[in-house]
Amino acid sequence: TLETALSDHAAFSSALTARLLLQLLQALDHVHHAGWIHRDVKPANILLEPTGEGIPHLRLGDFGIAVRQDDPRFTNHGWVNGTPGYLAPEVLDLAAPDPAQDLYAAGVVALRMLHPTLRGERDLTAAVLDPGRTLAAIEGCDPRLTAVVAGLLDEDPTDRTAAARR
Repeated sequence: TLETALSDHAAFSSALTARLLLQLLQALDHVHHAGWIHRDVKPANILLEPTGEGIPHLRLGDFGIAVRQDDPRFTNHGWVNGTPGYLAPEVLDLAAPDPAQDLYAAGVVALRMLHPTLRGERDLTAAVLDPGRTLAAIEGCDPRLTAVVAGLLDEDPTDRTAAARR
């Protein structure tokens, strides 16, 4: 899993992070166009398939709490699905599931690739509250990647969608 790779290795380069993030965003685009919302995008649910050489193929797994976008919603007051630290701000306000919430989690995953010591909910929450500052502290981070990751972590879901298209 990506979680294992982050535990075993130092931070990923900007180039590797960008390539893996692109694969993740493509996977999410496919999932979303099929009418699903994953709701638990995190390194432990991302598989890295070795290629023998070069960049591994990223596979998104564990659709255990995924929901269809068009399924009826039953009232669940006070119930949040997902992993703390990867939840978009509106999820904590009990907003209905939305693809932009998966994009937010993808931004957190990218932060983890660039800064693998961000692990617990507290570390991740602090990092995403000021992603520009967190990313600026990463030596040699490509400014284009910084812009995309900061956009994915935006509080406005519309800005996340725009960032994923960059």
